[in-house]
Amino acid sequence: MTAISFPALDGRSALGFLAALGASRLVESAGHAVALSWSERDATAVLHSETLRDVDDVVDVLKSVVELMPEGVLVPGGIVGFPPPGEAPDKLRLRPGELRELVEWLMQSGPADVLAAWITSLVTDLALDAQERSAHTLFGAFSGKQSMYTMLTKPLDMVRRRPELLREALIDWRRVDNVTGEYLDHQVLFDAADSPMGESRERGVPGATWLALMSYPLIRTTSVNGRRAMSTGWYTSGRRVRLRWPLWRQPLDLLAIGAMWEHPLLTDVARSDDAVTDTDSGTRVTAITRRRRDDSRQRLAAMGVFHLARAERRRIPGRNFSGVLGPIAD
Repeated sequence: MTAISFPALDGRSALGFLAALGASRLVESAGHAVALSWSERDATAVLHSETLRDVDDVVDVLKSVVELMPEGVLVPGGIVGFPPPGEAPDKLRLRPGELRELVEWLMQSGPADVLAAWITSLVTDLALDAQERSAHTLFGAFSGKQSMYTMLTKPLDMVRRRPELLREALIDWRRVDNVTGEYLDHQVLFDAADSPMGESRERGVPGATWLALMSYPLIRTTSVNGRRAMSTGWYTSGRRVRLRWPLWRQPLDLLAIGAMWEHPLLTDVARSDDAVTDTDSGTRVTAITRRRRDDSRQRLAAMGVFHLARAERRRIPGRNFSGVLGPIAD
């Protein structure tokens, strides 16, 4: 089995982690059995395959996935009309009865397995907002007129126009002005002080963003209390909602990755890390807390996990949305 390194996909960032999962999922959907691991030297993604030889082969597969998508189709294997077109208010965020009717129509109109995976990732009617609409995935940070339709449309349009962005996503990130990166990457914020034009703007990585979005069918959005949505990898820490994800040394297929990412031990360790590192949490860190954390980390290491990353949404001054996803330092 050949090990193919992706030097641009640093798993310590949420965008790098999700992009590696998305690339693995697309390659597998194209008929190649793959497994994913992470380099203990620099935390970058490593794809393992018996049919692909190098990065060029992977890029060719990813390009073919895009090329085979008919005009108007926004997800591989999907249909025109999913997600329902239009800007905000989002046509996929509906009241429970309306959402059920839409889902029934979609299941009859296209491949049920593909559409079901996307729908259960993007929305849930187990938690409702003030207008009694279904809640959306915690990976979404919708701003202004943005909807799930526009979220999927804009990155896809860019990789269709510039297929070379897929190679850049794997080996050498180049930031592009006015690309939000769907706020999965805190470095998308380019401060006016750093800009040669003296203007604050966003600079994202469109190829990596599209690959990250393609990981979403591996994610499930539900609710633990009937009031607040919860997506794969997210957890509560006091009053905060945060994201945690593991990096592992052994090659894992997509099913094993899902089991690893959902493992409750990861949340135990993340909460223990929060208690130790959050100076403003008001929680008294005891020797027992530290011992429990050390014990849980040893159990994670036995599972092959060598790093557990955490992140949370950070508000952008003057903006009315959930914010950009930024890392939490240990």
